[in-house]
Amino acid sequence: MSVAELQVAPVVGGVEIIEYTKRELKELLANQRFWIQPRLPITKRRVISQVSNPRAEDNDTLLITAYYKGQLVAYLGILPDLLMDESQKPIKFGWLTAWWADKESENRLAAMKILFVAMKKYPNKLAASSPSSEAGRVYDGTRQFRVCVVFDLSYFIIALPPSLRVLGPLTRWFAGAKNRFIFGRELVNHGLEVQTVEALDGAVELFINTRAVGDPLRRDSSYWNWVLRFPWMSASEEDKIIQKNYAFSVFARDFRQIPMVVNRFGKIIAFLFMTLRDGRLCLKYAYYDSCDAGDVTRALHFAIAEINPWLFVCADAGLKTELRRRFPFHVARRSKSSAIYAGNALPLSLGCRLHLGTGDNIFT
Repeated sequence: MSVAELQVAPVVGGVEIIEYTKRELKELLANQRFWIQPRLPITKRRVISQVSNPRAEDNDTLLITAYYKGQLVAYLGILPDLLMDESQKPIKFGWLTAWWADKESENRLAAMKILFVAMKKYPNKLAASSPSSEAGRVYDGTRQFRVCVVFDLSYFIIALPPSLRVLGPLTRWFAGAKNRFIFGRELVNHGLEVQTVEALDGAVELFINTRAVGDPLRRDSSYWNWVLRFPWMSASEEDKIIQKNYAFSVFARDFRQIPMVVNRFGKIIAFLFMTLRDGRLCLKYAYYDSCDAGDVTRALHFAIAEINPWLFVCADAGLKTELRRRFPFHVARRSKSSAIYAGNALPLSLGCRLHLGTGDNIFT
């Protein structure tokens, strides 16, 4: 089906529902008429990322939109993924992402209609990572989802927020200088080296692939190469201009993906993936052996000091314990919990270590 043919879509209660597969999203990039709409359901950056997803197939539905009287009133993105069951057979499922409804429209129920369309496309095989409380109530109401994981996030406040104009940068400078001095010596004493990598070489890929074997979601090197090449967020002026067309975050003043390797006496002991967004540093994924948690935390101390954010967020239980014990943060507190929902029939398990960068959270 071509993009032109998509315009002839079924009408449900006056709402025109249009679905886009991976193949159709590729065609959408060249559809100039689509991109001049005042409200858009997806960015070109996300389209390119979605169609490059190694876990998505051409016939997978990736986007569902709803129009009422010619106006976009709801949309829902789906990020295809794979889960290994107990027999190591891959199960295709989809993460729900970017679910939006026009609250001023007289047909606000269009958002529910497209959710039910998604549930039919991925029967009992949908999941949602860290949804809003409003979306969580909807998932509970359908009785088709369950909470399968609850993240316990720790917020480590290193300096005052940047909104406090003079004091924010001043306290960040002081904290960074102090922590670099303290933890730089620890790295040398324990034979540790921290390296931010631009791309994954053979040694890093081998380390990741070895540890991905025990991960039900199989986050191997192909997954990380995709994430690094096709981010959803941007700090470019072009994306700052188009932000007004979107109801989700497209632009951040400062956004970086930070893949990091920790070596001990020349041998890799950890792969860490972090994002920095407007001074907020978040550990999204961490591969390491539990016996190395102490040295990984020492390396993470130094990495945080070098990046020098005002806030660090972590959900990894092993590293959080070490961070609280060793790092002289100004404040360490626990935030409200964040949940992952999964379809009742989806045996979603994240293994023994929780990763905050699960689902579409890896891109934000």
